[in-house]
Amino acid sequence: MVQVSSKAAHDPVADMKLVDAYMRWALEAAEEVIGKDGLAVVLRNAGLERFIDNYPPNVLETSGSITYGDYTALCVGILDFFGRPGKSMVMRIGRISARKGIEHQSGVFNLATVLAAKLLPASVQVKMGLSAMMSGFKVINEKAGQEFKGTIDDKGDKYHFVVETCPLCAGKQSESAIGWLMEANIEEACQQVFGKFFDVVEVECKAKGAPAGVWEVPKHPSEDGVNRSAR
Repeated sequence: MVQVSSKAAHDPVADMKLVDAYMRWALEAAEEVIGKDGLAVVLRNAGLERFIDNYPPNVLETSGSITYGDYTALCVGILDFFGRPGKSMVMRIGRISARKGIEHQSGVFNLATVLAAKLLPASVQVKMGLSAMMSGFKVINEKAGQEFKGTIDDKGDKYHFVVETCPLCAGKQSESAIGWLMEANIEEACQQVFGKFFDVVEVECKAKGAPAGVWEVPKHPSEDGVNRSAR
């Protein structure tokens, strides 16, 4: 079971404003995975009662009432309540959220350009996809008057998707990585856009004391391009 606790010192990332739609998509996905009653219990335990039967609007804007800390609390709340199965549930929520994001953010994430690159080598496609995702996050946060800090680093046969202002472990500490929702987001985005499975793994996590969350993304899909993982 993953043990997550609050950091002793305040984490300013927890105060960053979250896009309203991001929280809505996560809540809708969580309801689909654990049911409405189960989600209500998780929200109460996580101190997020205000979201019970009251999801944020489906808009790519920041009202200022939802923070990265709230997003983290939802993910950690699921892990705390369900224990060992919590990881697979968070992963499923991440995949559903990614599909909603692709549906509603094609313009911000420049998906038309990424889709047009399907005839290019897989490594180039992945780089373009990750860059579009990172750029989209930065643009949305800039509109909210804040900076989303992240880079795409080339590591030979893999890329590192690096996020300093991570919304998945804001204000939390853990002995294990907990950024599984982003892991699932990237995997599902690649699956939806390129039609192939790329096995993404979080290799560094701010909750473990790292300076940034780092997700390792292979430049090429799994051998048959299909996700057969039971996670």
